[in-house]
Amino acid sequence: MIDLAILGLLTEQELHGYELKKRLGELLSSRASISFGSLYPALARLEAQGCVKAVEQRTSVPSAPMTGSLAGELAAFRARVRESGLVKGTGRGKKVYGITDTGRARLVELLSDPDVSDDRAFTLRVAFAGQLEHAARLELFERRRTELLSRRDALAKRQTRRTDRYLGALQERDTDHLVHDLAWLDRLIDAERSQSKPSTEETQ
Repeated sequence: MIDLAILGLLTEQELHGYELKKRLGELLSSRASISFGSLYPALARLEAQGCVKAVEQRTSVPSAPMTGSLAGELAAFRARVRESGLVKGTGRGKKVYGITDTGRARLVELLSDPDVSDDRAFTLRVAFAGQLEHAARLELFERRRTELLSRRDALAKRQTRRTDRYLGALQERDTDHLVHDLAWLDRLIDAERSQSKPSTEETQ
């Protein structure tokens, strides 16, 4: 799942590791958390596969007007060094990560995976569905709809059995979620199908 998220975000723009972690946190929200301990190994693996390129961004420390205070100038200098991304003692800048053509192909492969049972992964696949061709995008949504209908039918069978009120309440909540997700998918599917229909002007 992390490969999908990284590649998807890098299609939008090149990012530093810290910026990428922040964007991943915003994208995944409470569904998952990404630490630097999992992010950088994933980036290294994707780079080794040729899916991601890492370029060292060299920046110079910007100058600032003299303040007349030694302590103030030292603090300002340190802040400018941090903002510029220069690594202490090395003179090197932070790495900027970008996606390659191989990475774009890998992203499409991940988005087109026929397994749509993973809820968290599907959320990411919807987020980057714009990278798919129209037909593949429609197929993704329809496969997910079939998966949710299967879950709904299985849940309905379980609800016919005798359960205590609390287990029944949980099953009712699950049913409500499925109904909501199915309605949302139906809207996505309808929107995709309407895009494929020729306009009135085109047919005349």
